[in-house]
Amino acid sequence: MEQNASFSGNSRGQHGRNSGEQNRPLERTVRFAWFAALVLAIGGGAAYGQLSGQFGLDLVARRIPTTVTGEIKLDTPSEFAMLEFGIASNLDLKVDFGLADLLIDAATNMAGPEHLVLAGEAKAGSLAAYGIALDELSIRPEMWFAVPFEAVVDVNNLPNAVVIPPADPLFVALRLTTSWSYAGWSIKELLMFQDVNFPAPSSSFAPLYYPSQSQSYAWGSLTYVSWRAEVTSISGVIGFDAAQAGTSVKGYSAVGTVDPGNLFVTLSVSGICLGSRDCGSFALGDLQIGASGTFTPTQTPSATVSFSSRLSKEAGIGGSLTLFGGAIPTLGGITLSLSSGPFQTAIALDTLSVRNLSASAGTSLSLGSMTGAFNASATGLERGLTGLAMRLSLAQGAFSAGTSVAFAQRGDEFGFASLGTQLAFRLSPGVLSFQATFGRYGLTRAALSTGVNF
Repeated sequence: MEQNASFSGNSRGQHGRNSGEQNRPLERTVRFAWFAALVLAIGGGAAYGQLSGQFGLDLVARRIPTTVTGEIKLDTPSEFAMLEFGIASNLDLKVDFGLADLLIDAATNMAGPEHLVLAGEAKAGSLAAYGIALDELSIRPEMWFAVPFEAVVDVNNLPNAVVIPPADPLFVALRLTTSWSYAGWSIKELLMFQDVNFPAPSSSFAPLYYPSQSQSYAWGSLTYVSWRAEVTSISGVIGFDAAQAGTSVKGYSAVGTVDPGNLFVTLSVSGICLGSRDCGSFALGDLQIGASGTFTPTQTPSATVSFSSRLSKEAGIGGSLTLFGGAIPTLGGITLSLSSGPFQTAIALDTLSVRNLSASAGTSLSLGSMTGAFNASATGLERGLTGLAMRLSLAQGAFSAGTSVAFAQRGDEFGFASLGTQLAFRLSPGVLSFQATFGRYGLTRAALSTGVNF
């Protein structure tokens, strides 16, 4: 509540009143378009198509740090504590019209709407054009609407997400994905029209406001090409004013983003099998090599050659070599991996050091009418035990449960890290689940989730 109240201060409030009065018609238009698009999509789909999907409601709680003094804010572990709650609802619909599908993804939380994504998807087995037969042709257009959020640390020193005033639903992106295959080649083209200034919900946003006047749109495209055979595979990516990083709004994300001025080409060849090679005292079995490179107009090109092979059933070897991208070729390292029963280890041959040593084991359980499984893993054995995790899961009919405990190295001490418990009831078409996670200082998160699949 205190965090939300900070948005109504003088610095934001006065500017909000002035800009709000000027842009109220535009805001009303965007909100009406948001609501109308959702209503028409659901109503029209239910009337003329086969409707399926799921909707859910989640209640999340976490502990507010307990203090025993008013002068100094101390996080004192206590048996009883105050909780803060978050409520979120999501809707995921698919309307099958036969030739094409309509997809709707919408979510809202205690702060208001999060996102609305409207997508269409059409697939064709094959299509002939100008004497060329294209197989597995698919077209997927998407429209993204979202409210800008930012990540903050609230007054309780807990991570939180808050809306950025004036908190209007905004048009974020238009994406068109087409894919097809031809003569063994698979091609996917992603064309994007996107607001490049839209705040990332996982980071803080410096400006106090983000109205529609702050939006800036640009075009970009990514082209993916791949070819696979029994002995090798080739793949490449071409980007024009784009990057392979993800685009995200609150509660939704996808690969690919518009990045004006960024041009690049990446190419990789992998799985080139050279069979077995006799190296005197030992033999390299299933020897495979690969290469990858990145080329941009503004940076020095880089290329890497990698290889892997089996020395025996329990041992393997691998390494990499950077051909260019620096002054001289650089050896990325040669690693010997070994496995024996539940133990796995990796040894760096170039520095003669142990890179990783771990062990894992698991077994299934049969408890009459109840089934289950138990798994345990340990890591960091080369430096002394640095991580230990165990999990027990049980299931019977519509009921399932699981609990896991983890121990980790903290500085010079090794101790308890977390305990998680989950209970779930699947009573078709509904699902009810409860999860709770406890850390060193008590409850960190609890969630009650309900959902209906149809």
